[in-house]
Amino acid sequence: MSGSSLDGLDMAFCAFDNSTGHIKWSISEAQIVPFPSEWIDKLKAAPSLNGKDLMKLDAELGIFIGEKIKEWIKEKHLRPDLIASHGHTIFHEPNQHFTTQIGSGSHIASLTGIDTINNFRQADVAAGGQGAPFAPIADRDLFSGYDGYLNLGGIANFSIQEADKNWKAWDICPCNQVLNFLAEKKGKRYDHNGSLAASGKVNSEVAEKLKAFFPAESKSKPSLSNETVHNTWVEVISTSKKDIIDLLATASFTIAQLINEHISTVKKENARILVTGGGAHNSFLMQKLNSIGHEYSFSFEKPDDLIVDFKESLLMAYLGFLSYQHQPFGIKGITGAVHDSIGGSFHKAN
Repeated sequence: MSGSSLDGLDMAFCAFDNSTGHIKWSISEAQIVPFPSEWIDKLKAAPSLNGKDLMKLDAELGIFIGEKIKEWIKEKHLRPDLIASHGHTIFHEPNQHFTTQIGSGSHIASLTGIDTINNFRQADVAAGGQGAPFAPIADRDLFSGYDGYLNLGGIANFSIQEADKNWKAWDICPCNQVLNFLAEKKGKRYDHNGSLAASGKVNSEVAEKLKAFFPAESKSKPSLSNETVHNTWVEVISTSKKDIIDLLATASFTIAQLINEHISTVKKENARILVTGGGAHNSFLMQKLNSIGHEYSFSFEKPDDLIVDFKESLLMAYLGFLSYQHQPFGIKGITGAVHDSIGGSFHKAN
């Protein structure tokens, strides 16, 4: 898969076994293929393309993904039964009944000779759902034992199983998209360990502006699109005259504060929270999460790096596994869909 932070193509070789009624799983190989600069530029510009050029980019990305998979399975001597590809999100507008992830599954299947499933979100959107978040599917079936699950990707999202056994999940606020945007202004692709942010000062005025977009008390918590991120936090930050380092510190602090405030609306105290996604490597952000979380008796725990970096890839592999077995994802209560769906479009290889 490729996330909104545009760090690269994530690939994980996963195995699943549900023959005993309990899911057993493993990740035996994993790799991140950084996007060349020209691909970063292409994907950033994709939302403004006309229809013909977007379809051309869909095919080109499918070829890119297929070639990288083909190289990787040859190098590692892997024999996959199936490829599950999320692709790269260009549009996510469930309230307008559509979502668009590019990276042609037909091209992936043709290049690799392996059956491919993609387009996981559209079925839920067609059923009136938000098409996101999918993380609770992995949290429910693969990572039991925690009180909550936080993903610090391009956008921060959270999932929790409530006392009535129903799952609740939502996007909280922008995360790595904005932190990386600021780091790039200092000539870096990202803020390693949050060291730049750690040297800055929080500006309370900017922090309050950022918080106001995504208040914890809001009854409506739709999934956040890249466009929403740009129209809110990126716009405020871009027009600010404050020092970039201070803006990094401010954004990091605000992310940690919003996350704790949002979680406190569903969990009042004593919560162990599993943290994954690239932001879990940000020591400054993790420190802020735990220092603010101490007020609520929340603890934010980072698992092994393999899980941190490839949990979303594991999730996509698991969605492919469920789709292949014709099993619904079981998240209508989270996404707001009128019925559960079996997501995914199947592309048969030669």
